[in-house]
Amino acid sequence: MRNFLRNVTATLICLSGIHILIREFLCRNRVAILTYHDTKPTVFAKHIAYLSRHYTIISLDTLVAAIHQKDFSQIPAKSVVITIDDGHAGNIELLPIFKQYRIRPTLFVCTQIINTHRHFWFKIEGQSKAEKEKLKRLPNAERLARLKQTADFEPEKVYPDRQALNIEEMKEIIADVDFQPHTQFHPILPYCTEAECRQEIFGSKADLEKLLEIECPHFSYPNGDYTEREIEIVEAGGFRSARTTVIGWNTLKTAPYQLKTIPIADDAGLSLFRAQLTTIPQRLNKWVNSLFNVNLL
Repeated sequence: MRNFLRNVTATLICLSGIHILIREFLCRNRVAILTYHDTKPTVFAKHIAYLSRHYTIISLDTLVAAIHQKDFSQIPAKSVVITIDDGHAGNIELLPIFKQYRIRPTLFVCTQIINTHRHFWFKIEGQSKAEKEKLKRLPNAERLARLKQTADFEPEKVYPDRQALNIEEMKEIIADVDFQPHTQFHPILPYCTEAECRQEIFGSKADLEKLLEIECPHFSYPNGDYTEREIEIVEAGGFRSARTTVIGWNTLKTAPYQLKTIPIADDAGLSLFRAQLTTIPQRLNKWVNSLFNVNLL
């Protein structure tokens, strides 16, 4: 039912031509930041091929510099930025596509999970979406206690299998990727104490800069959740931008620590992808979910 509804929505959008109108007029002087997580190469390749025909793919650095300078004169019309969250092991398989299209996406990684056999707390086997959403709204210490009780999960526990990129893979793709921090363990920052929040933000920046000997001016809020406290900490940490999960496009008026995004389903077929570029399915899904607690995407 979920797949049926989202495919019907996507088909109607594409048949109506709305995606073309939004692309050619609304997006002309706005920049979309697309967000992926653990998409497969076969899916991602189709998306990038489509973008290369109809948009200009730019780096996050280029967008953020333009926002700080209040000058979009060097930003091509219909520009998009590619971001990928968490640092999943499967991201290494996308490297040939990065090279083929000469794009430089930003990979926001959890710095105490990459290069380890630790697991992401939100990828526990058997964990339902409803359970995950409930956990996101618990104070951080309570969330960790609940995970320990129900799944014997601990942030620093080592597992036989690996879920995240390792250092060899990161060094293999670093010429084609902009690595940036996404906290250390992916907590929901507004539900952390101030000390925990500072450690996750400052610590992840220090971790990644030491691991890869790079500078890290960009940040991504886990789950897109933030308050004024998180904005102040990110700014104090020396970052130049932070990406949220607020749906929309970015303009000269966008606050650099509240960058908007267009979330893309990791398994989106081309019709759904074209529809999602309009943000209509995501906004509709958010509205339906708020009313009926049903996730269409």
